[in-house]
Amino acid sequence: MDARLVGYWSESALDPGSPEYTELGFRADGTGWQYWTSWSTAFAVHRFRWHTPGPGRLTARLRLAFDGVWSLDGPDVAHRIERREHVDTVVELGWVLGPDRQLTLDQPLVDVLGGTEFLPVDDGGTDPTLTEP
Repeated sequence: MDARLVGYWSESALDPGSPEYTELGFRADGTGWQYWTSWSTAFAVHRFRWHTPGPGRLTARLRLAFDGVWSLDGPDVAHRIERREHVDTVVELGWVLGPDRQLTLDQPLVDVLGGTEFLPVDDGGTDPTLTEP
């Protein structure tokens, strides 16, 4: 496992006016998640297990997929899950970290919902579906 990937990554700073964005979380225990959200109030989370089988290679096994809608709840964002699905999909990606710590994937983790360029987020983030098993 390449420890340089551990942390929280977002594409929102790379295109701040975009109506949708993707974030990735890689935990040191080999678990992670992808969070995709849109101004339309739709969101999707894909949980996965990950490892790096070689330099510049990333393998993720998608395990759970959630989607639903988000809403503002005062200063917080509330997520309502409308669908939960067990999945078992292996995705193999190439990746590189640029000198400015920009993470670039050679394809999206989830083909229809995901970006390929991310910057680290120092204070990190959390999977908004963590209350779900």
